[in-house]
Amino acid sequence: MKLETLSEHQSFGGLQGFYRHQSAVIGLPMQFSLYQPPQARQRQVPVLFYLAGLTCTEETFAI
Repeated sequence: MKLETLSEHQSFGGLQGFYRHQSAVIGLPMQFSLYQPPQARQRQVPVLFYLAGLTCTEETFAI
């Protein structure tokens, strides 16, 4: 899977990134965001997955 970086921003000492990939399931591009806390630079950290609904996007989730 090819991952395209749309943008990345420093936030609360970590990194907030917005990404896009081509979904093999629906055949369309899908976007998501990922926040990496500062601790992620030194070690593995837990991940929380959030699946957005009809009125939420990868951008509004980060708010």
